[in-house]
Amino acid sequence: MAEVHTIKKTENEVVLKIYKTSAAGGVVQVEMDDPEVMLASETFVQNQSLLTIREIFWGAKKDKQIDISRVNNAVANTVHGHYYLINSGSYNFDGFVDNTYANGAIRITADGPFHCILKLGKQGYEKS
Repeated sequence: MAEVHTIKKTENEVVLKIYKTSAAGGVVQVEMDDPEVMLASETFVQNQSLLTIREIFWGAKKDKQIDISRVNNAVANTVHGHYYLINSGSYNFDGFVDNTYANGAIRITADGPFHCILKLGKQGYEKS
């Protein structure tokens, strides 16, 4: 079963629902060039394409937590820009976006079942 679903996808924005149903949780990673992120008419451009975080909605089981981070270097497994989330809630970055490490994949790690909806801004993808 897919753990990433696209709710909305345009040239400027993508909304993803990401989840794990396993009692142990796990890791879901969204790459910059995933088909859930890009339109069929878009091409990913290394060092130019960006995904910025505009809003986050989440829910986790009691006493479980979610870590949303950006992958800065996949080879060295270097991640930055952590959000540590518990219970349920939302962040709306009204008037700004989190563009820190916006050129890296988004990694979501949880120690139990969770769901997360990410509203992401897109820029720097070329039309093919």
